Amino acid sequence: MANTAKTKYQDVYTQIRSFISSEKWPLGGTIPSENDLVDYFNVSRITVRSALRLLAEDGLIVRKRGKGTVVTGSMPQTENCFESLTQKIIQNGDAPSSVILDFQKITNDNHTDHFNQGEKLYFVKRLRKVNGEPYLISNAFVSYKHAFGLSKNYFSEDGSNQSIIFILNEKFDIDFKKNSQFICAETLSSYDSLVLNKDSGIPCLAHECLLFNHTNELILVDKNITFNTIKLDQELV
Repeated sequence: MANTAKTKYQDVYTQIRSFISSEKWPLGGTIPSENDLVDYFNVSRITVRSALRLLAEDGLIVRKRGKGTVVTGSMPQTENCFESLTQKIIQNGDAPSSVILDFQKITNDNHTDHFNQGEKLYFVKRLRKVNGEPYLISNAFVSYKHAFGLSKNYFSEDGSNQSIIFILNEKFDIDFKKNSQFICAETLSSYDSLVLNKDSGIPCLAHECLLFNHTNELILVDKNITFNTIKLDQELV
């Protein structure tokens, strides 16, 4: 029963995030009332409130007296997948660092749905930090044939070489031309909870970035597990 309850508010959370990211519920606007959300999603008031609490923690909504619940933030745009997390953190005025938790060559056996089953991949699991504090866990899958020879020695704990996008671009001459993003709520695994110093099984945000080269071949899937948001202002020219 507890797992069912978690799934319900995670589903509501994910759908509302989708409404915000697509600007169906625009920045500065008010979202429907709790009563309306209960009717729309056909869930309990407790479920709606749990989802709204997560959205508020993400900085996407805030309750204002006399105005209701207002959209105060928006999801990063798709183009941000091309920019490394390292550069985003630096641009935000903070200091990024990372620690490799696992590095191995694998054969895809339901590790990720985005690459073909049986395909050879590099798997790189890292703890990303901001100002020395745990920020997120990165689970990256890299095409073996396009990054043949990749090793953990390519990665540094700080500087540009902690960025997997930078490494693939500079060291393997991979020019990314297309990207896709997938965002959803998940429950935190026991291992990741220890690394992030959080309770196991609590809801977290899973954000997958898929990057393709100029011939539309999938090169990188980077799935980030986090409880945090980072404000990004990006003007496209």
